[in-house]
Amino acid sequence: MIVVLLASTGSLLAQTSANGQPQTQEIAKATTAARDPVDLKLQEALRERDAIIRNLLERVNELEWRMNGGFTTPAKVVERPTLPAASTSRVINSVVSTSTYDSTERQATEALDQALIVRGGLLLPSGTLEVDNTTSYFSASSDHVTVNGFALLPVLVVGDIASERVREDYLLPNFTARLGLPHKLQADLTIPYGYELIRTVDANNVQTSSSSFGLGDISAGISRQLTSEHGKIPDMLASVRFKSTTGKDPYNLQSSQVALGTGFNAIQGNLTLAKSSDPVVFFGNLSYTANLKGDHTVSANDPSNPAATMVGHFNPGDAVGFQIGSILALNPDVSMTLGWDQRFTRSTTLNGVDIPASYLVEGTLRLGTSYVYAPGKTIDLSFGVGLTPDTPNLQFSVGVPFRMGLWGPKQKKLTVH
Repeated sequence: MIVVLLASTGSLLAQTSANGQPQTQEIAKATTAARDPVDLKLQEALRERDAIIRNLLERVNELEWRMNGGFTTPAKVVERPTLPAASTSRVINSVVSTSTYDSTERQATEALDQALIVRGGLLLPSGTLEVDNTTSYFSASSDHVTVNGFALLPVLVVGDIASERVREDYLLPNFTARLGLPHKLQADLTIPYGYELIRTVDANNVQTSSSSFGLGDISAGISRQLTSEHGKIPDMLASVRFKSTTGKDPYNLQSSQVALGTGFNAIQGNLTLAKSSDPVVFFGNLSYTANLKGDHTVSANDPSNPAATMVGHFNPGDAVGFQIGSILALNPDVSMTLGWDQRFTRSTTLNGVDIPASYLVEGTLRLGTSYVYAPGKTIDLSFGVGLTPDTPNLQFSVGVPFRMGLWGPKQKKLTVH
């Protein structure tokens, strides 16, 4: 009986073991099948995460490239280990786009950058074109008193006393194009054009006026960044400009219009320093302008022949100037500028003789602001007060620059295996 029972039990266990093996395999297959979709989704999420990380690395790399003015070669992105995929390799449509970068990271300092670019303290990134249309208004006045006689006492003058009031108004739009170049270079071209009105009132309250509208003296320049700020070393930029004589000069005796040009070519050199102390940037500029000699037809001042003319050899005086100031970033969109401009111009000589009152001392106190109203678009306002007799009393300008990219790092697609 016991033997029969043991035999039956063994047979049952063998049958159960034989039938359980396929069931276990089926359960394992079902479990694997149930886990496969989750694993696939997890692997896909990990691949997308890797693509996002590489996207961010590309943006950081591009930011460093732009801050260096396109001078350095973008570094290679470090390859991350990839996860094995059940299917073949696929391309994740994660494109390195600068649209988010331009509207967020770059906009954080765009107002401050624009104020520095206008004042020569910062260069545009390589491949960036900026077009600036600035309209300036200048108002100047002077009073002249002429005495034809002699003085008996310090307060008693015998003779004719004539007074003259002169008012000058200038409305000068300037078209300026700046282009960022490789190797930390920048080229710019300025085309001035506008309207000038001069009104003169004599002692008899008789007013005469003259005006002119046309093209001024076109100038072009090139700038290069010598050093980048690090530690106590400031940003240092050098530039050279050439001014032409395209504007109507004051020596054109056949025209009764006033002049919009100087009549002399000029070469100017500038050295600009900028040092940041968050949220303020201090800047300084030193300039030297060499006004080139020129010959012009002038009146011979012959009483017997008032129409007589002669060729005058002019040697216009060179000018030395400087600027100092600071720019405060109020927020990512607005910055304020406070500065002082000073320039000294030597006397001009005609045929070796100094022209009276041609030595000029100009000083202007300036206050400005820049506002970024859209990515790459700025409004720049500047207000100046002349504090020396040789400087216009009032200066006001409105600039509307905008930027566009001509070349630069190309967008890339990331491939994840």
